[in-house]
Amino acid sequence: MRQIIKVIPGPVWAVIGVLALLTILFFGRSFLSERRARRLERHREELMGDVGLLQNALLPEIPPRIGALETSVAYRPAEGPAAGGDFYDVFEMEGNRVAIIVGDVCGHGRQALAVTALMRYSLRAYLQAGGGEPRVALQIAARALEGEPHAELTTVVLAVYDGNDGTLTYACAGHEPPIVISGSAKHRPVTVGSSPPVGAGLDTGLRQTRLPLPPGAMACFFTDGLVEARLGDGLLGRKRLAELAGELRPEESAGALLQRIAERADRAPDDMAACIIRAAADAPDPSAPRVEELELDGAEGDDERARGFLAGCGMPKSNVESILQSARTTVGEFGGAILRVRLDGPRGTADVVPHPPEVTLSLNGSGTEHRAPAATPAA
Repeated sequence: MRQIIKVIPGPVWAVIGVLALLTILFFGRSFLSERRARRLERHREELMGDVGLLQNALLPEIPPRIGALETSVAYRPAEGPAAGGDFYDVFEMEGNRVAIIVGDVCGHGRQALAVTALMRYSLRAYLQAGGGEPRVALQIAARALEGEPHAELTTVVLAVYDGNDGTLTYACAGHEPPIVISGSAKHRPVTVGSSPPVGAGLDTGLRQTRLPLPPGAMACFFTDGLVEARLGDGLLGRKRLAELAGELRPEESAGALLQRIAERADRAPDDMAACIIRAAADAPDPSAPRVEELELDGAEGDDERARGFLAGCGMPKSNVESILQSARTTVGEFGGAILRVRLDGPRGTADVVPHPPEVTLSLNGSGTEHRAPAATPAA
C-alpha cells in the first residue's frame, strides 16, 4: 500500500483531495437543502392551513330553511394546495325576502380571499340596508372594488326571492345564470346583453330577470367549477348539469349534486360551489309573468345591446325599431331608461321606463351615481 502511495504523483494527490472536498461539500449542501425543503414544506402547510381557515370563514353555514325557501349549499375545493375564490351567502332580508349570492373571484390564495371578503360583505351590506335591486347591488360592489390595488375579476350572480309574491329576481355579472326547474319545465335564460364581471373596468349590473318560483320549483346557483369539470375529452357543461340537478329528489341537497359530479368527473381543476333553493309547499303561488330588463344610459353600444336583447327575448323584428326609438327618446330626456320585456304569452310585450341617475352615498362615504327606482312606464 505504501509503495502504491509512493507511485502516485503529488499533483494527482492534489486532484484526489479536491474531489474529496467537493464530495463532502456536495453531500453537506444536499443535507442542508433537504432540511430547508422540509422546513419550507412545513411552513407552506401551516400557511395553507391558515388560508383554509380564512376560506371556511367566508363560506357560512346556511340553515335548511329561510322564510319560504328550503336551502342547501355545498363547497368542494380544487385539486391542489391553493385556496380558491368561490363564495356564497344566503340570508333573510327585511320585508319577507331572501338574498342568494354565489360568486367566484379569479385567482387563488390570500389575495383572492381578500377580494372574496370585500365582495361578499359589500353585497350583504347593501341588501341588509334595504336595497332590493340585484343589479344595483352589483353596480355598488363594482365601485367598491375600483380603488382596490389588488382587485381581481369577480363573477357574481345575486338573487332576491320575494316571499310575498313568490318571485325570484336575479342579476349576473359575468356569471352563469341559475338553473331553474319548475315541474317538468326548465327556464331558458336570456344571456344576450349579459353584464361583464366585476373588476373588468366596464359597466356591469345592466341586466336583470324576474320570474315566478311556484311551490316545489327549484333554482340551482353554481360556480364555473361545476360546468368545467372534465368528463373524458369534454366538459360537463350546463346542459348536463341541468339534467343532474333535475334528477335530484326533493330531500337531496347541493352536497348530493357535487358528489354526483365528483363521481362522474375525471378531475376537478377548479373549486366548486353550489346553492340550491326550493320554494316550500306553503310558499305563495305566483301569478306574475317572467320579466327581462336591460338598463340603458346612452353609452356607446346601447342600440346594439338593446337590439340583441330584444331578439333574445323573442320580440318580432317589426317592433324592434319603434321600441329602440322610444328608448333613445327616454334616455335623451331622463338620462337613462329601463327596457322591459314581459314574457307572459306567445309574444312578449315591451315598454320603456324612465330611469334617471341619482347621486347617493357609497359604502366609503364618497358620492357616487347609480340609478333611481323605476318611474311610471312610458309608452
